[in-house]
Amino acid sequence: MVKWVVVQLSDREYQILEKLDDIEGDSSQKLRTLLRDYLFSTPKFHKDYHIIHLEEKKDLLFEILVSIWKEYDSSTSPLDKWDGEKIESVRDELMEINAIRPVGPFSFTVTGLLKKPWLSAYYHVNNIFEDLDEFSQACIASIYVLDFLSKGTFESELLKNSTILLNELFMFSYAVARKKAHESQESFKHRSSLPCSDDQLTA
Repeated sequence: MVKWVVVQLSDREYQILEKLDDIEGDSSQKLRTLLRDYLFSTPKFHKDYHIIHLEEKKDLLFEILVSIWKEYDSSTSPLDKWDGEKIESVRDELMEINAIRPVGPFSFTVTGLLKKPWLSAYYHVNNIFEDLDEFSQACIASIYVLDFLSKGTFESELLKNSTILLNELFMFSYAVARKKAHESQESFKHRSSLPCSDDQLTA
């Protein structure tokens, strides 16, 4: 739901707002951009910044997710169908936006620049896409963060492929951990709901 906020500015404040030529849009759009810039530049509001954009990009994220599902429909591991040239090309694109970095002649790892917003996104994806399984939510988080790091320059096909590579090599481990945690919680709830005899309680 859209909320309207009426702000009273002094003549000087309004003149300054109008002079912000590097920010596109009318006065209301400039104020909105300034708010988002503040959220992004203030550590304690980083999660709020990402939540806003996750909700705004919901349709795009789901569209890319559907294309990823199609890849897994034809193979349990899409990377098995990729040749070395394709893997290297996608890997280079990930390095270009500082999503991954080399840690040896043949090894790579995710960067803090990717991991921190990814973990924040993955945590909140659970609330926005609550009907999806853990692995699909990991895909959504990766699509979002890669779009964020690339500043929207990754086309749909590259977003799909880079998400598959990133998740297969690194990020699905978080989905596995979350799935196990959910299964443990359900198992505990089930055991807790079972009736216990007096002998079991005192054993």
